[in-house]
Amino acid sequence: MKHAKDKPMSTYDELMLDPEFKKKHEKSYRELVLSELLLAIMAEDKISIRSLAQQAGISPTIIQDIRSGKRDNLTLKTFSSLIDVLGYNLVLEKRGKMRGSPRRIKMGSMGNRRKRTTQPA
Repeated sequence: MKHAKDKPMSTYDELMLDPEFKKKHEKSYRELVLSELLLAIMAEDKISIRSLAQQAGISPTIIQDIRSGKRDNLTLKTFSSLIDVLGYNLVLEKRGKMRGSPRRIKMGSMGNRRKRTTQPA
């Protein structure tokens, strides 16, 4: 298959034209990003699975499953607990083109507070 300008498409580009493949790929990619993010933060902060689990009030098995990519049904409550313990906030930012500054919704500690802000990305 070729692009409009007669350049050959990569195998990846061809596969991404299949809606079913694209959906599966995007789901697995999100899971990979989450596990890599958790690994990087834990390594940077030098925090163990056991310590993180204890502070977040969740099972160490859950964290191990996230790190290994086995857990694909992580709840927002669990994710919020983890990022709170690690010292991060969850920020939702609207995708796509918008006029002016992007709108962000920031969840505070454990998701208890929500603050809508207009901040540069």
